[in-house]
Amino acid sequence: MSLSWSVPELLKYKDEGLNFDEEVVLPLELFRSDPEVRRVSPCEVKGVVEFSKRSLTFHLHIKGTMVLPCAVTLVDVPYPFSIDTSETFLLYGSEPDFESDDDVHPVEDEQIELIPYLVEAILVEKPMRVVSDQVKTEKDLSGEGWSLMNEQKAKQQIDPRLEKLKKFFGD
Repeated sequence: MSLSWSVPELLKYKDEGLNFDEEVVLPLELFRSDPEVRRVSPCEVKGVVEFSKRSLTFHLHIKGTMVLPCAVTLVDVPYPFSIDTSETFLLYGSEPDFESDDDVHPVEDEQIELIPYLVEAILVEKPMRVVSDQVKTEKDLSGEGWSLMNEQKAKQQIDPRLEKLKKFFGD
């Protein structure tokens, strides 16, 4: 089973319901809108389809790992995610009776494809920044032309641009 269905195929499950549990490989090019996403592991997608007169609602649980750059050192940091989301699709040109139709999608060509909505849910859950365990545990991180300072070290160090003023005031 894939994560793409035709509407008539889905409506066959209206009485008994539809549950699915799939492993999905999401190609990296689907994440090109966010260049910080370096890799995404195969994702486990579990779902239940809820049928109503005018819509189909997919209740999804998405679990996987994405690789992001460390905010300090730019090394790869695996970031596990577990997302619960719902996507609603309107059937046969129905008008939404919801207050906000942001999470309601029209069905195009009688086909429902969940992959774009999985990618969107993963990108929404991506943190602003991640920090590697190395940065958290090492006290003195440095590289060519840089070193990581804590607040106390930063207060003790004199700005090199102001070093010449030191001789005028005599320590």
